[in-house]
Amino acid sequence: MPKPKKTAAELQKIIREAAAIAGPWPKNMSVIIYSLDDSWRVIVSYSDPAQTPFRDRLMEICRGLAHFYDLDEPA
Repeated sequence: MPKPKKTAAELQKIIREAAAIAGPWPKNMSVIIYSLDDSWRVIVSYSDPAQTPFRDRLMEICRGLAHFYDLDEPA
């Protein structure tokens, strides 16, 4: 069964909502979603090393979401 396709903006919204279990979204943290092979990946940008545990949890969440959603790239 094919996975639902989501735009990068939709995936960012889903990621932010799912990350609420890890705590409030840190100031100055951003997520860039890009296509890679048959899936998608994220790059997390942040400025405070104290945010690393949140980033690590966020990466786990994103890996899990990649099993449920495909990136809908513009043609």
